[in-house]
Amino acid sequence: MLYGYIKVFHGKADNADNTGNTGNATRASHTDDPQPTHILYQLGFEDNDPFPSFLSKQVASQYGIEIVESPVYRGRKAARFELRCGDAENNNGTRAEISFPQPDDQSNLERWYAFALLFPKEDYEPDNTDDVITQWHQGGKVSPAISLRTKDDKLYLRIKPDVKSKDKITLGDVERGDWHFYIFHIKHSSGPDGLIEVWRDGKLMGTYNGSNMYDLDNKDFHAPAWKLGIYKSNWNKGKVTNTTKRVLYVDEIKCGDERATFADMMPKK
Repeated sequence: MLYGYIKVFHGKADNADNTGNTGNATRASHTDDPQPTHILYQLGFEDNDPFPSFLSKQVASQYGIEIVESPVYRGRKAARFELRCGDAENNNGTRAEISFPQPDDQSNLERWYAFALLFPKEDYEPDNTDDVITQWHQGGKVSPAISLRTKDDKLYLRIKPDVKSKDKITLGDVERGDWHFYIFHIKHSSGPDGLIEVWRDGKLMGTYNGSNMYDLDNKDFHAPAWKLGIYKSNWNKGKVTNTTKRVLYVDEIKCGDERATFADMMPKK
C-alpha cells in the first residue's frame, strides 16, 4: 500500500485584500479580465444568471444557496451557503453545495483550484463534528479522498490514500469575519506521484506527497469531481450535534488545468 507524507508550514497567513467534464467549453468568467486557455472556468456570481449550466446545485432549501451583495471578496456579489439541522437530505446527505463536472480526460488529472472563503462572526459556532467545506468526490459510496473540513473550530485538509486510511494537514483556527483566499494545486493520483499544495492568502500552508485519489481501476470510482459549500454527515438521518446552523460565503472561484500557474490563480489586484 502506498502512503503519502505531509509537510506543514506553521504560522499565521497574511491578510487577504478584503475589498473584495471540465473542458474549455465550460469556461465562465464574471469579469472582463482576459483568461488564458488553461483557465477552465472562473466564477464570481456577477452575471444575471450566476450559475452556469455546467454547474450543479445540490440543495434542499430556498435559503441553502443565495447570491448576496455583502459581504463580497471582489466585485459586487458573492455566494452565501446555509445549512440547518433538520434540512431534508439531497444527493444522499445533508448538504448545500455546488458541484463541478468531473474531468473528461482521466489520464491527466493535474488541476489548480482557487476560491475566497469567509466564515461569518455569527451562524458558524464551534462544533465537535466535521463540516465539509470543499471536497473532491469520487463516488463509490465512501468519503471523498480529499476534503477541506472544520471541527472543534479548526480548519484542516483530510487526505485518504485509500478507503481505510487517512492523513491530514492542519490549516489553523477558523477565523471569522475576514476573507481568506485559498489555492490548491493537486496532482490527483492513486500512486506515489500524487501531490497537494495548499496556499492561503499567498502563503504556502502545507504539502502532501503520495497517493491522494482512489484507484480508477476500481469501477466504483470516477475521476475527482470538485464540490464547494457545506456538507454535514452528522446531521444525516435526523441526527443532531451541538450546533443547528452553518453559514459561510464563497467568492472568486477558479479552476485551471496542468498548464496553469500559481500567478494565474491569484486574484487580480
